[in-house]
Amino acid sequence: MIRDFKEIKKRFGIKVREYRKLAALTQEQLAEKVGCSWQTISGIETGYSFPSSKNLFKLSTALNMPLVYLFNFYSPQIDNENETKLINIFKQLNKEEQRLILKMLQGIQEKDC
Repeated sequence: MIRDFKEIKKRFGIKVREYRKLAALTQEQLAEKVGCSWQTISGIETGYSFPSSKNLFKLSTALNMPLVYLFNFYSPQIDNENETKLINIFKQLNKEEQRLILKMLQGIQEKDC
């Protein structure tokens, strides 16, 4: 259970860092997309600071991630490098390409069963 705002800032920062890395962005690149300094991004990621409501939406947009995902503190962190790469590539595909990839993966999965 989260007990205070300090804990929220810390967990939020972890999520921002996780999704920034998933998007293959540096702190500087994310800061440019959001319209702030890299120091601000660093402060957010370390839990030192918390973004304004305006910057919350900019972060969500820059990371191509629904805002609610940044507050999902109880999902496991992505720690598998191949999984991270796969997700990043998949997100860059159009809907038809995503459907095709899913069908291919389902075929592979059924073959192995």
